[in-house]
Amino acid sequence: MALTYLSLTNDVITRMNEVALTAATFADARGVQIQCQNAVNESIRYINQKEFGYPFNHVTNTSTLVPGTVRYTVPTSTKHIDYNTARIKKDTDLNTSGGNLTKLDYNEYISRGFATQEDEVETTTLDGALTDSATTVTVASTTGFTSTGVIFILGEQISYTGITSTTFTGCTRGANSTTAASHVTATQVALFTNGGVPQFIVRTPDNNYLLYPLPDKQYSLVFDYYTFPSDLAAHGDITSIPDRFSPIIVDGATAFVYQYRGELDQYNTNFVRFEQGIKNVQSLLVNKYEYVRSTVIYRPSNYNIGISF
Repeated sequence: MALTYLSLTNDVITRMNEVALTAATFADARGVQIQCQNAVNESIRYINQKEFGYPFNHVTNTSTLVPGTVRYTVPTSTKHIDYNTARIKKDTDLNTSGGNLTKLDYNEYISRGFATQEDEVETTTLDGALTDSATTVTVASTTGFTSTGVIFILGEQISYTGITSTTFTGCTRGANSTTAASHVTATQVALFTNGGVPQFIVRTPDNNYLLYPLPDKQYSLVFDYYTFPSDLAAHGDITSIPDRFSPIIVDGATAFVYQYRGELDQYNTNFVRFEQGIKNVQSLLVNKYEYVRSTVIYRPSNYNIGISF
């Protein structure tokens, strides 16, 4: 049975010898009941903060890249991304065999001149919906765009022969063997020439990521990451921490309630048990055993090749 916010709170309330809550009364908690609710979340937060790589917080992210877009935002719940797992998925329709991305330091991205790719991209957005047969593309602005060229809107490429301040004219839809499609207003429109299949992934100073080279198609990017779950709120909310570790959550929550009340001896007793429980979880679930490959080169001895002395 999944651990709910209600059941965990009542486990703490029972230890404090107070009146338990029900689903109907949970939102109307008072006094020590509220302290117990808060302490449950504090305990769960503390457990999650003690380790980056709990398997119960592991998620595999798959996102569709936007042609012409270099920088991307990590999922909102992200605690830690394992960039060594980043890869482009194989896709025969996009003519890519896929493969792992190489992790690159941000300073090296700058020093090697890779950042100039960001200066070579012009972007705007659609001003109104675009049908799959329209030959004029209306945008917010064409400032910075060449008078003729090929623009990218998601998976479609569109060649154009002229521009005004807010339109691309003489458009040929589905250029370069792409498929003409309808697009909603505010969709990004990009112009660039040096894109391709990304080979490098870079963690940015604001803790997001970017790709080099910038994608020229809607490739699928996959990576593993670990979440930092949101606090529990409703009585039926459940925690990602497995049920078998519920006593550890309750030990921590009980310690925090005693801390709220200034009962430091009881706090210390429960907190020591809480910390030991967390160490046990780390030992059980997070210990890493690295595969070690021998690099010893064996050479035949003189005796083995028939040399006599």
